[in-house]
Amino acid sequence: MKEITLAHYVMKDINASPWEKTWENLMKFGSRIAPKIAPMGYTIKLRKVIMEDLTEDNLMSANMVTIECADANVPETPIENIIMLQLDFSECSECKTPSGQEFPCRTFETFTGEKCQVLPEEFFMEAVLRVAFKAQHTEGAHCHCGEDCSSCASGCGDEEIGKRHDCGRK
Repeated sequence: MKEITLAHYVMKDINASPWEKTWENLMKFGSRIAPKIAPMGYTIKLRKVIMEDLTEDNLMSANMVTIECADANVPETPIENIIMLQLDFSECSECKTPSGQEFPCRTFETFTGEKCQVLPEEFFMEAVLRVAFKAQHTEGAHCHCGEDCSSCASGCGDEEIGKRHDCGRK
């Protein structure tokens, strides 16, 4: 079985609502997707990473979700990089250090254009599907022309310009 790991980063002693809701969404997603991808040879592992050092870098990484799959040669990568989301930081009254100092929260734009600090299940689904497709296509798939098909999801070649490679996949 190929393992896809989703990790959620939070800060010790900070219980921001967007972080808690992101973790709840991730847990719901994991329980729903696991039985659906098991027949395809995948397992889902969820991991909560609690950062202890209260540094600016750690605060900016809080509420980050990463994805990793060694079988697809995907090192731990923030899902915004996998699904090409724009990362921003915006004020959040929930995000306060234990001493009470507010700090900006990671903010994304959903696929429908809404700004969100709570990561929705659709983000996790998109990231898992991209990684799963990549894993299936890294198992020696090459076009007859010698090009690597590891990034293909719907076919080989640059369909935008009408170029298509015949590697035998439908």
